[in-house]
Amino acid sequence: MDGRLLFEAAVYYNDWRDVQSSAFVGASPFTIITNGGDASGYGVDLAATIRPVDGLSLSATYGWNNIEYTSDTADKNPGDPIDFAVQQSYSASLDYRRPVFGQTEGFFRADYQHADQAQVTLRGFFGDQFVSLPARDLVNLSFGLDFGPVEAAVFSSNALDDDAPVIQGPFGRITENLEQRPRVIGVRLRGSF
Repeated sequence: MDGRLLFEAAVYYNDWRDVQSSAFVGASPFTIITNGGDASGYGVDLAATIRPVDGLSLSATYGWNNIEYTSDTADKNPGDPIDFAVQQSYSASLDYRRPVFGQTEGFFRADYQHADQAQVTLRGFFGDQFVSLPARDLVNLSFGLDFGPVEAAVFSSNALDDDAPVIQGPFGRITENLEQRPRVIGVRLRGSF
């Protein structure tokens, strides 16, 4: 296709030793990071970019992993998932650039990212605690003009204002949700020299 299509694929097996994980400190609500435990599993990564016409790029990615603990630790049992690891994630983007006058290009870019739910497993003095991390979706948009050394754009980060927490409280000393940055709308001026 005259270089208009790029496709990448990887299948992998992870054999991970001494995985760092969170554990409660004795009978307290505090957590520490510890080394210990082994994990293994398979995964797949896919990525594709196509340029069907001049100035237009469409990209997509997909990731899947099935890695879990294979040994007992102070805070993990065999079969527990890796803390914060999502099983599936995917993304898509559209980038369109077109000359508008002279050397100046107009552009529009849209990005979408999805991460499945995940969890953090804490076993200890207070019993087993499973902190659920919900799925997250993120959309970013921008459009503007590229004058060569200077670019001016209007943008929106987290355009759909997804407020799914990155960490859901209570979690150790964290009493409230830690959320991703809310919607931001702004103007960006960037120069290179």
